[in-house]
Amino acid sequence: MDRVRRWSGARLVQVLFGGTFDPVHNGHVAMAMSLRDAFPDATIRVIPNRQPPHRSSRVSSAHRLAMLKLAMDEISGVTVDPIELGRDGPSYTVDTLGSLRAIYGEQESIVLALGADAVRSLESWYQPDKLPSLCHLCVLKRAGERIEIPGLLSQMVGINRAIDLSEVPSGRLYRLDTPEIPVSSTAVRELIARGISQLPIPPTIADYIGSNHLYQDNE
Repeated sequence: MDRVRRWSGARLVQVLFGGTFDPVHNGHVAMAMSLRDAFPDATIRVIPNRQPPHRSSRVSSAHRLAMLKLAMDEISGVTVDPIELGRDGPSYTVDTLGSLRAIYGEQESIVLALGADAVRSLESWYQPDKLPSLCHLCVLKRAGERIEIPGLLSQMVGINRAIDLSEVPSGRLYRLDTPEIPVSSTAVRELIARGISQLPIPPTIADYIGSNHLYQDNE
């Protein structure tokens, strides 16, 4: 696996991994660890959405944030960033990227990590055509999986080395193989609603969900 190493004159790298995390599960943890390993000198920011435009959250933002911190606190180099939780209305990725650009400047390398399903739905996002000028894309995929990149991202330059993302602030596309863990938050919620105790989530998250009686009816 290629790894980003910092050298004299290289830009710092911010890697963003967003989602509803409703709830966070073992697949999310594995993806965060894969990003940490691929970008060991970067800041890996795991960002929970406040109100995703395409769906409503099952529990409060406060609960999702608390669970996410429990799951990610044990991974060095990974931080949970609640930047979207203080925003009113839907969470739009371009707004988050714009806010981070204002903080870190135009020369910082910002990498947006997306799973295969998110890439396939990009054309339905709010202002997706702005992504190439705001960030790089890191597509998280299973080994051997082929993912068709939407035409609106055709101007992004495909690269084979993660290290090349630190050379310029935005506009490049990198594919990162991640472990295949067949789990989804929807499946976890359904298992909890059925009273199943063996869950594909970290033990601390299972304890938190049980203590707070979350997802009991999966409405």
